[in-house]
Amino acid sequence: MTNSEDLCPCCSGEKYSKCCKPFHEGILPKSALELMRSRFSAYVLNLPDYIVATTHPASPEYSEDKFSWKRSISRFSKSSSFQKLEILDFKEKNTVATVVFTAYLSQDGHDATYTEKSYFEKASHKWLYRGGQLVSGHAPNLVTLAQLKILPLAYYGDPILRKKADVVTDISEEIKKLVEEMIETMDAANGVGLAAPQVHHSIRLFIIRTPLEKEEGKFDLGDVKVFINPKLSLPSKETWVANEGCLSIPGIRSSVERPKEITVEYTSLEGTLLKSRFSGWEAKVIMHENDHINGVLFIDRLPSKEKLTLSPLLEKLAKRMHDNLNL
Repeated sequence: MTNSEDLCPCCSGEKYSKCCKPFHEGILPKSALELMRSRFSAYVLNLPDYIVATTHPASPEYSEDKFSWKRSISRFSKSSSFQKLEILDFKEKNTVATVVFTAYLSQDGHDATYTEKSYFEKASHKWLYRGGQLVSGHAPNLVTLAQLKILPLAYYGDPILRKKADVVTDISEEIKKLVEEMIETMDAANGVGLAAPQVHHSIRLFIIRTPLEKEEGKFDLGDVKVFINPKLSLPSKETWVANEGCLSIPGIRSSVERPKEITVEYTSLEGTLLKSRFSGWEAKVIMHENDHINGVLFIDRLPSKEKLTLSPLLEKLAKRMHDNLNL
């Protein structure tokens, strides 16, 4: 354990007693940058309880098995030799923030330096780590000059996810800005689609990244498509079953049966009325997102028996979100 008079492992140049120690002892960081630094020093000092306590319940790293999770964190800390933390960029806006940093470390005598663009959300006056984009080595290319456009997500239990959204009456500059922010938010969360209600805007609008189907049910992500006031019709008689997940229901996936093809009439962001036939993964994503603007979640499409099986997991998720985010 670091002596309180030693320099803080987060490389701030301050003494540990005046820098990260108060956070490790229960003081809440005032900014996402303070949280990021205190999490780094917690890894250096092998403080897994702090990492667990400051991880967002919707993070891909979150686990209900706290014992195994803490053991994994501790194993990483013990096997790593931490040399330096370098902050490359920090952006904060209201309740969301990003920090780009390079962590210089080695494992088993080999360089294990990595750069991460971390995403943070603030809930109940508490900053939490949401996730991150990670690459090996020193990668300043993760830094952008653009303003922060990420939006806070609505999670399972939030009433807005059960409302039928309102029609978009005007493609205003505010709508165009919202679409930009939704794209940034979707990409940050590694999503393939996102509906406006999921970012606390109850309007009939959603976006997708066109799935480019490959072999064995896998796909790459293509260009963004924007759907405003969509109307779905003529579902094919042929259906198929494939796995679905949702950014608003983290950690839960299940197989959902949907029509193989669907016709969609919608308005583009440029105001053009379009009508197209979609099939396969693209149709599935469109139907999933269209459900959102009608207050429907993919779990509502499951057979009764499977809903019953998922019920305990959904109850745990709802409690986790309520306890951490005060939904």
